[in-house]
Amino acid sequence: MPRAASIAALLCFASAAFAQTHKVAAPEKVTRAIAVYEWTGDDLKHPTAARLVPVTLFINGHLEDAGVYLAQPMPFAIQTGDVYSIEQAGEPEGTLDIDYARNILTRRSATDDPIGAWYGYGVYAPLAPTPKAPPLKPSSQPTVIVGSNDDDRPHFVGKQPGQPDTTPAPSGTGTSTTTGDDDPDRPHMTRRTDPASTDSTGSVPDDDPDRPTLRHRDPKEVAQKNKKESGSGVTPMDASLNDDPNRPLLHRGKPIGVNAPPELTTLPLDLHQIAAVSDAANRDPHLFTREWDSPTDRADTLAQLEALAQTRVAQYLTTWRLIPPQSAGANPPPPAPATPPGSPASHVRLGPKVQLNPPPPAPPQLLVEKLTPYTLSYGGPPTFVYQAQSPIGTGGPVYITLVAQRLPSGELQIALSNLTDAAHLDRTPWLRLVDAVDPDWSHRASLLFELRGQTSRQFALYRLTSATAQQQFVTGIIE
Repeated sequence: MPRAASIAALLCFASAAFAQTHKVAAPEKVTRAIAVYEWTGDDLKHPTAARLVPVTLFINGHLEDAGVYLAQPMPFAIQTGDVYSIEQAGEPEGTLDIDYARNILTRRSATDDPIGAWYGYGVYAPLAPTPKAPPLKPSSQPTVIVGSNDDDRPHFVGKQPGQPDTTPAPSGTGTSTTTGDDDPDRPHMTRRTDPASTDSTGSVPDDDPDRPTLRHRDPKEVAQKNKKESGSGVTPMDASLNDDPNRPLLHRGKPIGVNAPPELTTLPLDLHQIAAVSDAANRDPHLFTREWDSPTDRADTLAQLEALAQTRVAQYLTTWRLIPPQSAGANPPPPAPATPPGSPASHVRLGPKVQLNPPPPAPPQLLVEKLTPYTLSYGGPPTFVYQAQSPIGTGGPVYITLVAQRLPSGELQIALSNLTDAAHLDRTPWLRLVDAVDPDWSHRASLLFELRGQTSRQFALYRLTSATAQQQFVTGIIE
């Protein structure tokens, strides 16, 4: 065989051997649910009313609407016994055990079809506080190592001449100096000589409680035991199935004995929202919060986003001919007084009227501002979500939501912009931020928004994989 052919054959054999030893791990199966925990009141630990709204369910490699997935008799994501972790940007705050679920009918559409939503109800339990570590105490001074001339230093002394050897000899190889019956630690073997307990032949008496005894068993018991051990027999129950204390029971409405807060069924003004995550596996938390780089970092970022928001709000007011509050109540300037006839000024010919440049309008006012920073992925750019409201004179306000990312050059790049007003929520819903969540355990967070309309609402996920945020998922109309 030529040399080149032999080398080629060896390379083919090596590649085939490597292909046989290479093993591709199976992809991890992830079952993960995302929900929104809503409550009213001043404290999450003691709400006046609460509910859990299912949003998404990642199962079999794709996202499903958790509110309708396997909704018979109740959705898979809010079954009794499911546990949700209440989280803030990935940081666990507590747990919620689902005790029961209800399908709340909110209204009927124009075609008389009922429109409602499935809500889960349970008891919220905050995480136990981490115990504080005991305070550190100063250690004692270490012992000073002294030289060899110290009188208190231990010394090893050899065997003195004429001193007997007191070291015990190994068994079977010799004797020690302390042998015989006078050794107090030597074990002794004594024969039992109690005539009442044993006879001369060493037999055990009949009244010994430790003596094993033989008894005749009932043949029916032996046959039943053999059938039970072989698996061929079935032992009948002593009571009815209805008397089983572990038998699950179905109840309509709220189960008896559940200390859950009152049911939240409407959309109140003081509604608070926080993300909730339920996973089939125990996973370490992945935090998506971002700390500010410096004390002025937040102020500088807020000023940049305010300038961008004011420009967009002013353009929105002009496009839809909405009147800002500073111009809505302004009266037109009074007309100039007429010159009485016959006065000298009446015969004076005035020159052309000079049109003065009107002052530029004041920038729109921004109220109820909220700025939330995130790091949505490992090594990803800083992401900021800015929300504000601008009052208008014809009814308002105007709602604005901006999602921006900071480029390496330091500039802010707008990835998502949402503007609407209170009178046109059915045309363009208001994007209200809930939090950043990881719906499929890809270690890349998505932004969870509530799309609130005039009479209905939805929830949607937006993922930032490019310069523009893409809608990843949206639920059906739940109210």
